[in-house]
Amino acid sequence: MEPSILAFNGIPTATPDYILDEVNITAVTGRTVLKYKLPTPRYKAMLGSGSFAHVYKVTEEGSGKIVALKKSRASKKLKRTLLQHEIRVLQLLKGHDAIPVVYGHGHLEHFEYMSLELLGPSIAEQLTEGAAIPQKTVIRVVDQTLSALQHIHSFGIVHRDIKPENLLCTLDDLSRIKIIDFGISRPVSSGQPSKYDPLKECRQIAGSLYWASLNSHNGIDLSPRDDVESLSLIALFLLRGSLPWKPRPRLESQVRSQEVVRLTKLACPGPFLSTGLPDEFGDLLTHSRSLEFDRLPDYVESRRSLVILAEKLGLGNTSNDEPLDWTACYPGLAPLVVDEPEVSTPDEEEDEDDTADDWGKNSYYGTDISLWDN
Repeated sequence: MEPSILAFNGIPTATPDYILDEVNITAVTGRTVLKYKLPTPRYKAMLGSGSFAHVYKVTEEGSGKIVALKKSRASKKLKRTLLQHEIRVLQLLKGHDAIPVVYGHGHLEHFEYMSLELLGPSIAEQLTEGAAIPQKTVIRVVDQTLSALQHIHSFGIVHRDIKPENLLCTLDDLSRIKIIDFGISRPVSSGQPSKYDPLKECRQIAGSLYWASLNSHNGIDLSPRDDVESLSLIALFLLRGSLPWKPRPRLESQVRSQEVVRLTKLACPGPFLSTGLPDEFGDLLTHSRSLEFDRLPDYVESRRSLVILAEKLGLGNTSNDEPLDWTACYPGLAPLVVDEPEVSTPDEEEDEDDTADDWGKNSYYGTDISLWDN
């Protein structure tokens, strides 16, 4: 049954927003009404904010349970909204330790809401700038994420935005992480992958610039290999404290930023990025980049090699329940230096259709997923 909203108590303001004291939405498991109390002022309840959504920490009335409430702008005229897509993916993938639990969903005239389990800080929030973290923690994070990606990919879904900000610690088990933000996830293409030229067409690549795969930079349809490539970049970053490509200037054009980072990544193969580190981490990047579009990564062998590495390094059991250790480390590795490539980009023409609005026109950057309607 399609989750729907039963009631909203809100006061419209002069701005395109609502001051909500109480949000009532339908549970995904039936017609039960879930009531959430939003604290005042709102900014104290905000957990995070992205391009298309805000996330608040709210209390469920009656049970007193603290949950996360995700709010996204969405017209009721849309056939499939961003959060409807995300909630269907999460419901499809439920059952794995790394998949967040969804509680409810609701839709007002201009906004929709999704409630889900409250999680802890992201990996990005645990880091000290320029510092690494213990190798054992990196091995455990990569192992858990590989297990999660194998589960996600087994359903024919690609996350498309694996990054430290989307890997969150759990509150009830400090030894575990979960993957969030399936808003731009997609089913794997069944035919030949499509391709476009981000440089010539002045288009934004899929995912996040710093962590995106080379295929994303090249405008090629993403598949499971690309999620693993992003994960391998995260692992190398956590071990080194930095990567050769740097955050781009804020006023630099999107196309130029993408091309500079693409060429820098192209000049950084696995063995180079793992200089001074165990080969296994560079091997994961090499493996992911070597795969054809329709080939699945070897999750089992990659995880096995990490277990063997941990034993070889004397790190002990990596599958135990002890909390993940986020202590800042300075391994003394020489910085990896890559000269910034010279880039010539086409003039970017003004586009009347803002990218931030495009996502809502066909529900979420592309055609609807046929399996949802079966």
